Amino acid sequence: MKHFLTIFFYFVLFLGAALAERRVALVIGNSDYQNVPRLQNPKNDADGMTRKLSSLGFEVTTGVDLSLTEMRTTIHSFVKNLKGADLALFFYAGHGLQVNGSNYLVPIDARLGSYLDLEFEAMPANLILSAMERSANVNLVFLDACRDNPLAENLARSMGTRSGSVGKGLAKIGSGVGTLISFATQPGNVALDGRGANSPFTSSLLKHLGTPGLDITRELVLVRRDVLAATNGKQVPWENSSLTGEVILRQQDPQIPNEPKVDPQIELAFWNSIKDSKSAAYFKSYLKRYPEGQFAEIANLRIQEIKDQKANEIRAHDNQKDAIEVAYWQSIQNALEPAMFESYLSKYPEGVYAHLARLKIAALKKQNIALSQEKAQNTPSPGSGPAKPLSPAAPIESTQQVASLPAMNAPQAPQIEFSEKQTDTKELARAMQTELNRLGCSVGQIDGIWGKRSKNALKTYTKEAGFEFSSLDPSPESLEKLAQSKGRVCPLVCGRSQELKNGKCVAVKEPAGNKHAIRQNVKPAKSASSCPNDPTADSFRYRAKRQPGSDSRYYTHPCGRSAHCTSQANLPRKCFWQ
Repeated sequence: MKHFLTIFFYFVLFLGAALAERRVALVIGNSDYQNVPRLQNPKNDADGMTRKLSSLGFEVTTGVDLSLTEMRTTIHSFVKNLKGADLALFFYAGHGLQVNGSNYLVPIDARLGSYLDLEFEAMPANLILSAMERSANVNLVFLDACRDNPLAENLARSMGTRSGSVGKGLAKIGSGVGTLISFATQPGNVALDGRGANSPFTSSLLKHLGTPGLDITRELVLVRRDVLAATNGKQVPWENSSLTGEVILRQQDPQIPNEPKVDPQIELAFWNSIKDSKSAAYFKSYLKRYPEGQFAEIANLRIQEIKDQKANEIRAHDNQKDAIEVAYWQSIQNALEPAMFESYLSKYPEGVYAHLARLKIAALKKQNIALSQEKAQNTPSPGSGPAKPLSPAAPIESTQQVASLPAMNAPQAPQIEFSEKQTDTKELARAMQTELNRLGCSVGQIDGIWGKRSKNALKTYTKEAGFEFSSLDPSPESLEKLAQSKGRVCPLVCGRSQELKNGKCVAVKEPAGNKHAIRQNVKPAKSASSCPNDPTADSFRYRAKRQPGSDSRYYTHPCGRSAHCTSQANLPRKCFWQ
């Protein structure tokens, strides 16, 4: 009971001391400048200082990426909150400049095209300092605004011979009694923005501010040491102080009898063993053991950093999956067979184009049924007259499919499955030919006929891409792999009398005396206009290959055009142009 009362007494004493002092703070971080390059760290600096000061009992007013109007409104709100404050603190990270010995804080929408713009586009630092000194007994100011400033260069150029009044960094600021002003570097010098999440100056402030029982001037000594080490002596934090007593942001915790003390050497060894870890679990373990440890703030930042990194990796993976799905859809979107869209739905049942794929499947099936019925109605029975022509609106590919189907009452129904399978393979071959041409592996005409040239093109693709397929025949797996490839894969091959220059095939210039000889060897190209309207009568190549019973063949007519011929038992042979 006596031990409990002792603990309670110390707790009440510590709590009373904390409640007796009212602390207010203003934190501004400007990163996203509109007229000069963006600064990387000020927004992170402002967020970190807001969390730090809130943990030290400050009522914090925070502004991030503020225009001039927003900056004035935020400062006005802070000034009104100063009434009755014992300790006031102001932190600024962003661009600042000095002109004629006066310091200005720069909002994100400033241009500073001329000296006259200065008073209307920038915020005088003394305006904030004067308001603080009129209201609070103790004032702390931290200015991380000494970065290399393109706006200062613009202003100096516009001032001509008076450009000498625009100095580098910030100027020394005079202060009243009870005020400390800390700069990221000495007056007239430029501070570094840093490569980490925070600038070197702010990172050290986050580490040392609020060290239990330590006076602010002692904390700034530790900050100066850290910044010197981090910048190899290039940046020296500097302060101007007129404080009349100690300012301790976090009082030493009351010593509770028999309470074990934390060994700083053990804590440091613990931290050194996990500080480079990529797993948040190690830093959570540190915080569980040392919730108020020297590196607690950094541990929380590392946990958040690891979470953000994992979220970015997941987002990048999702974007890659979306790109593959789009490429897959583009390769089949013009297909005429439902099976192609069913293959898409099997891979992406909830994909972006899933609803459209279902609509296409329904429409194609309906169209195929209508064509089959029309074919059945127009198929002549033995001894009857000639068949009525099919509807001219039907596409050529669909007409070819229907021509291979027997009458609905014919006994040879298994032939339908063979024709559909053949057409599915043709659509798959057509899609793969389209992708190979896109990748620079030329297959010539995209006709759905998977011949020697198409196989050679696929073989060249596998050689250039660095892997092999199990087969050179069309397959959904091969089509998906082709759709994933970007840009040209196969090298450009030039024809006869051509050479490769700057990624293009250009004609080789021949001597004037050889032109006649070259012209004599050129054969006239075949023209589609020389082909007959009906290829059936001239299908002698087809007749040579014909087999008994039902048959379906593709052949090249002597005029150079591709034709498709079908024949079934008791029915005349019929050929169609491709």
